[in-house]
Amino acid sequence: MRSARSRPGSSPTSPCSKTTPTRSTPRPSRTSASGAPSSADGTSLQAPADVSEPLVAVTVVGGYLGAGKTTLLNHLLALADERIAVLVNDFGSLDIDAQLLDQGDGATITLPNGCICCSLVDGLATALDDLAELDPRPERVVIEASGVADPAGIAAYCHRRPYRLDLVVVLADVEAIAVQVVDDYVGETVRGQLAAADLVILNKADLGDTAAAAAVVETHAPGVPTVRAIEASIDPRVLIDLEPRAKAAAHLHDGGVPFETWSWSGGRCDEERVRQMAVELPPGAVRAKGIIATGNEAIAFQRVGARSQFTRLKRTVDQSQIVVIGVPGTLDDNWLTDRLG
Repeated sequence: MRSARSRPGSSPTSPCSKTTPTRSTPRPSRTSASGAPSSADGTSLQAPADVSEPLVAVTVVGGYLGAGKTTLLNHLLALADERIAVLVNDFGSLDIDAQLLDQGDGATITLPNGCICCSLVDGLATALDDLAELDPRPERVVIEASGVADPAGIAAYCHRRPYRLDLVVVLADVEAIAVQVVDDYVGETVRGQLAAADLVILNKADLGDTAAAAAVVETHAPGVPTVRAIEASIDPRVLIDLEPRAKAAAHLHDGGVPFETWSWSGGRCDEERVRQMAVELPPGAVRAKGIIATGNEAIAFQRVGARSQFTRLKRTVDQSQIVVIGVPGTLDDNWLTDRLG
């Protein structure tokens, strides 16, 4: 069994964001968007479900008006090498060539890199149903919530086959978040958005006090990791496990703190050891995923923020593999090996 780590450094995959780990107590017990109870550490209390077909991962992007949601989507579309479907309320705000807009059918636009942009004019359920009929289906769906929407409500739609909720990311304006959460008119909305998040992006980090903004997030979303960003530029691996293309990387901001990855591989591994490892991951570990070989079956593992998912797969594997992405220095070289063997 072995472990390894890597730093993006100055390679094309270097992220553009600065990251601040939030040191906090575990999040309180809550009910997930699907109605399934979760423990204080975010691990599902239900037995993992069997799956007979690959499920399409869904990322929900939320945040109040002006937080930078559309800017983030434009970055993802520019960096994507996989088939992503982006659901938005308005095509006009995306960086889409006018000729492509003219060629679209008014509800769907296919980009040269294979990504799909879909309008939510007919409703989220209809858009998801339409995407499910495509052949091939998208490899991932990213949904932009409106500035006044509750991301948890949108996430509830993402548990219907052939979809699975992967991540709820909420953008917060560093300059405005402290005022917004106590505002008589928008405070409840903004607080609800933060509470629904698995990850909060502290956007416009060059314009305000990110430490103060992180403290606001910690108050209303205890245990949720925060990532600093300028103009919503962030390492896409944190959101959708993509590698940015070299030609697009030049547009990312310099001077950001790169994320670091730690990996472990081995043979059969006890599921309970992985569950305990997930509980012990420090706040600086933004995302983790892997496959567990138990001997009788394979189990897919994912952890985003404080939420863990374990899904039994109808196949077996010989090797277990775990990868963690986080703030440099979060784990030492032997951290995974010490816990997994």
